[in-house]
Amino acid sequence: MKIEEIPIPSYLKENLLKEGIEELYPPQEEAIKKGVLEGENLVLATPTASGKTLVAIFATAKHLENNGKVLYLTPLRALAAEKYDEFKKYFENKASVIVTYGDYDSSDPWLSKYDIIITTNEKADSLLRHGAEWIKNISLIIIDEIHLLGDSERGPTLEMTVTKILETVPNAQVISLSATIKNAEEIANWLKSKLININWRPVPLKEGIYYDGIIEFSNGDIKEINFKDFEPVINIALETIMENGQALVFTTTRRKAEKIAEKAAKAISKTILKSFLKEDILQEYAEKIL
Repeated sequence: MKIEEIPIPSYLKENLLKEGIEELYPPQEEAIKKGVLEGENLVLATPTASGKTLVAIFATAKHLENNGKVLYLTPLRALAAEKYDEFKKYFENKASVIVTYGDYDSSDPWLSKYDIIITTNEKADSLLRHGAEWIKNISLIIIDEIHLLGDSERGPTLEMTVTKILETVPNAQVISLSATIKNAEEIANWLKSKLININWRPVPLKEGIYYDGIIEFSNGDIKEINFKDFEPVINIALETIMENGQALVFTTTRRKAEKIAEKAAKAISKTILKSFLKEDILQEYAEKIL
């Protein structure tokens, strides 16, 4: 399905086309078919980078056409800031967008003047406890990372927050975004939502195990890692970068993430950047000779 075929405002189509988005991914097309633009509640349980946020943006545009108000819930401040930038980009000059977190001692009545409010679950819980009147005007609720309902730390707050919001605005449309999980159907039933559970991703996923300089993939393929001077995760990342790819490294804590990033930066400067620098110098001399 092409962007031009979707019944969304022309300004949004133009902004999407400027970003190079011309055609929908399969999960996005399925969301359109299941009525996301007609107000149907949806749970999208699809892999990372499969276009879930764009479905929420489509629905947001439809609600703004009808003078609606949108609440976007995220588990993390960093994610809230990221979504703010994304929504600001697509709705600039068409809707007022705000991101808010922290300050758990106020109902923040000033938020009532914004069309799109992006916040954390904890902040939303605080707003509800302080009786924020503007929440009664919410017409669309977007719940990011809904699979965290099962998380021992964040799950209870998320469940209570969603429950309170739905009690306050029972007729609001609810769009829940989730990774692929086993209990997606259970979550969809709880939220009275249609379920889109598609294990589709724009880039194929290959799983493998790294040992002693070799990655053995689940399909039997073998890949030798040429970089061997650093710890395994750095060596694999360097190999990926040299192949014009991107590397995303997951760690268990923020401190470990910072340490890996620091080590990776040093490794890149010692290897890849030096290699590129030599090539640039050689190219410069070659041009002088020619």
